[in-house]
Amino acid sequence: MSWQEIYRRRLTSPEDAVRLVRPGERVVVPLGSQPRLLCYALARRAGELTGIRLTLSAPEFDPGWLARAGQEGAWEVEIENFIGNTARPFTDNRQVPYFPNAFSLGFKALDERAPDAKPVDVVLLSVTPPNRHGLVCLGAHAWFKKGLVRRARTVIAEVNPNLIPVYGDCWIPVDRLDAVVEVSPPQVTREQLLQAVSTLPPERRQALEAIIAQVSPTRLAPWMPYFASLDLAVMRVHLGLDEPPPEAKAIAEHVKRLVPDGATIQIGVGTPSSYLPRLGVFNDKVDLGLHTEMVAPGIARLVAEGVITGKRKTIHKERAVAVAWSGSDDQDLDIIRENPLFELYEPEYLLNPWVIAQNYRQTAINNALSVDLTGQINSESVFGGRMINGIGGQPETHIGALYSRGGRAITLLPSTALNGTVSRIVPRLEGGDAVTIPRYFADTVVTEYGVATLLGKNLRERADALIAIAHPDFRAELRRAAQKML
Repeated sequence: MSWQEIYRRRLTSPEDAVRLVRPGERVVVPLGSQPRLLCYALARRAGELTGIRLTLSAPEFDPGWLARAGQEGAWEVEIENFIGNTARPFTDNRQVPYFPNAFSLGFKALDERAPDAKPVDVVLLSVTPPNRHGLVCLGAHAWFKKGLVRRARTVIAEVNPNLIPVYGDCWIPVDRLDAVVEVSPPQVTREQLLQAVSTLPPERRQALEAIIAQVSPTRLAPWMPYFASLDLAVMRVHLGLDEPPPEAKAIAEHVKRLVPDGATIQIGVGTPSSYLPRLGVFNDKVDLGLHTEMVAPGIARLVAEGVITGKRKTIHKERAVAVAWSGSDDQDLDIIRENPLFELYEPEYLLNPWVIAQNYRQTAINNALSVDLTGQINSESVFGGRMINGIGGQPETHIGALYSRGGRAITLLPSTALNGTVSRIVPRLEGGDAVTIPRYFADTVVTEYGVATLLGKNLRERADALIAIAHPDFRAELRRAAQKML
């Protein structure tokens, strides 16, 4: 049977596609370009399906299963790896538990300890239309989708023409899809976006109109339902439109001195790391490489301009490699689309610290919410345990860089939070705060006040180095705490 015939036979409606889900099964909706029609169709079966367990990662919308979580008879829901804005209220009030699953170990329990592991019964995802060889691409935001497809009993896919095909290990044959639903996403126009914000308060409307003028309507379409309530500062950061604050510019100058020519870089998404390409940190470097989880706006342009060449990389030479091209802006995605210089790979391979460590001078650049005087790094929680971020690939990229010959693991954070009223460098992490990077893996910490190198230093030396880059208003207090502690 030709792939075209297989495709035709498996083409169906969203309602019929989700009839493949059986009571008691675990359904996974992975990160990135989530299949809206399939999710809503499955949610409509809530009254007839019992015992469903849902694993979501940074859900982009809620068909109702989050709002009903914790209620009698509701499906079990957990949030894996990344929380995201949609799910955060439900993790805050403990309706939904968080699942801290490291990318490179994501399937180890299932593969090696199956009797005790959570199965992957059904996966719902989005794919590109098939190419002439009968292969569909998982798109620019592939993440761990291929690994889920390989292990799932049932794979149900929305075929979305808005997804862009990219190079790498992110293609699957049509015959691996058990049901296929074609979608025709509405082509949102700039005029429709402007109409959607026209009734909002003047200050919010004007801010959104400025964003609409700079970003493609296709990219803004998923944000439309949240125009009235979303955090515009967060939106600008994600879209690469915000103006870097003074402390980010100072941090960028310090980072510039830490990245040598020929280094292979990884950049975490978030602030202040996402500002680094725009602030010219890498512009004068020679033959950088890229081996990363995701990217910051402007990275693809550095490849196009010959700054990132990958010529000195140990593995995947002359290719920019990632797990997802999430974090790219419109210009980046135009460069990445069907460009063989950019390749995606599965996180269980690419984010394995021992794979990362093979690169010469692998340099990891990630963000933190707080760092204590012993070197414990928290990138996940605030106020004693409120989850803000998931672990993402930070532990693996940090450790991989640390073990790389000539490598360095850099942690960035502004010295204060809450308009300067709280120090981010603290004597001890608050009770309940997550330890994303243990103190024995701490390396280099950067604030706007300088660079603290912790590797090879005892606790007193670490405290001195960190106090020196804390905000001046808090240094005396930190010294007093260090004297009592250490």
